[in-house]
Amino acid sequence: MSEVKAVFFDVNGTLWDHRGCAYHVMEIVIPKFTPPLPEDDAEDIIRRFNAVFFELPRKEHIRKRRAFSMVKRFEALLDSYNVRSPKVARDMSHTYDSARRLVMRQFLRDDAVPVLSELGRRGLTRGVIMNGAPALQRHLVQTLGLEPYLEHVILGDVEGYSKPDARLFGRALELVGIQASQMLFVGDSPLTDVLGASRAGIPTVWFNTGHRRLPGNFPAPDFTITGLAELLDIAQT
Repeated sequence: MSEVKAVFFDVNGTLWDHRGCAYHVMEIVIPKFTPPLPEDDAEDIIRRFNAVFFELPRKEHIRKRRAFSMVKRFEALLDSYNVRSPKVARDMSHTYDSARRLVMRQFLRDDAVPVLSELGRRGLTRGVIMNGAPALQRHLVQTLGLEPYLEHVILGDVEGYSKPDARLFGRALELVGIQASQMLFVGDSPLTDVLGASRAGIPTVWFNTGHRRLPGNFPAPDFTITGLAELLDIAQT
């Protein structure tokens, strides 16, 4: 691998523990809506809520999960308990969004800012590549306080491609003006992050949270870490 001149990151799941945040927010929301949600069954409610995220696109032939609103997700959750109330679903969605805004920064990885700061001190270009609605993703970056530590924020919906499309990663190379071998991409998803960056020829760092196994038929990452601070040894210049 050539001398590293830039490090780009995924945000959801990598710099930010979005699953932990969502779980915590649901623990705030659930007590406010029991009934109609069952009491003392938070684990099942959260399991159903997460399942809706994957089930709704299949049922409604939606190709992209972001195409349906949080209200619709709560409607589906309530429906799983034989409760049909659009008003309650709207109230739940509003409560969820409010609680999420208040706590989301608590779930920024503890070593995210120190690692980004150190990479900047070493003179490396830092950036993120994100899928999703541009307004929401920009808001996320701002709310997490990441803007001062990033030179580039690349949004799939702005560029016209989504991870794992190699062209989105190629856009990062164009912006920085370097060869693929001079960049590292760090992400937690074998599909959108490792596969996408590999397709662009960029060396990959798989952030393996929870001691997961790499799925079969996926390219092996060039490096695997279990904490962001481990990246600093990889990105020596």
